[in-house]
Amino acid sequence: MAASDVLLSGLGIVIAFTMSLNILGLIYRPLQFYGKFMLCFLSMCTCASYGFFASIVLSLIGKKGLSQWTAGRAFSTLTCPIIGLKINIKNEEILKNTRPAVIIANHQTELDVLLLGRIFPKYCSVTAKSSLKYVPFLGWFMMISGTVFIDRQNRGKAIKALDGAINTMKTNNQCVFIFPEGTRSYFTEPDMLSFKRGAFHLALQSGFPIIPVVISNYSNVFSFRKRILQAGNIDIQVLDPVSTEGFASEDLDELLEATRSKMLDVLKQISPQAAKQPTGEVDSEDTTLLSASDTANGSVAVNAIDDEEVLEPRISRDTDASELSAVLSASATEGTDLTPDVSKVFELDTRN
Repeated sequence: MAASDVLLSGLGIVIAFTMSLNILGLIYRPLQFYGKFMLCFLSMCTCASYGFFASIVLSLIGKKGLSQWTAGRAFSTLTCPIIGLKINIKNEEILKNTRPAVIIANHQTELDVLLLGRIFPKYCSVTAKSSLKYVPFLGWFMMISGTVFIDRQNRGKAIKALDGAINTMKTNNQCVFIFPEGTRSYFTEPDMLSFKRGAFHLALQSGFPIIPVVISNYSNVFSFRKRILQAGNIDIQVLDPVSTEGFASEDLDELLEATRSKMLDVLKQISPQAAKQPTGEVDSEDTTLLSASDTANGSVAVNAIDDEEVLEPRISRDTDASELSAVLSASATEGTDLTPDVSKVFELDTRN
């Protein structure tokens, strides 16, 4: 039997199994979660493969900056109907008309990779942990599409990569997307983790504006803990660009806090339903963070990296580390039961 026949047969079995889960999910709801999740996974692999070849073609015609945009749009266009998800974006023209810029957004769950595909403007790229380049499908696409890989274990290489990102922004009139929280929050209410300084250092060093993007709390649509993945609406609002002109390095914390405060206010305004009517029962843990042990279960980091030690060696990480440790100690009381092979590719995060 030819290799192509084996591949097609295997794919057919996976699709049939996934569809069976969706059908059985009508009787037992958690099975529908896994069925939809598998469909999303297959969709992402398909779109990453498409993005790989699209990146080659776009590079040959001098349009490499469109690589991540075209793959992201393909992923959201193909996958949203599978879930029954409707994404509403307000002020999207700001993303289209402001370049270069540092784009930041709140980071909630693994579903953000899908939302990123819809938010992503043309000529924009993400930064990611260097280990991601070895992940099948997704890593291959990221390598060829212009992702800025950061080796967090090698400070010299990390600084060089970030300097290269600034040069690319200037030379190619390109944006960079970063999650300033640094990891997923998993909040079931409209809230955000404290912001790390990396994105703001990058903006100040480059002199480019910051574009805040606020994603409404969607815990009623997707929750790994409760095994919920269902139809619904997610509202996204793009805020006016925040100019970095006139700001010095000593103004960084003021800029960071002012931006976070503005984003948090908007988050509370655009996600009242998710805050008041979460799906399923809510216990005390549901308003806090999940355990950090998901990294031991196979999670890998993707997306916007945010490392103030790399960007600003004069700033001590002790304070941030202790604060995060206190939050995790108080709230992370149990591990996360993820499927490692699936979550490795599906999750976008920059946790250590």
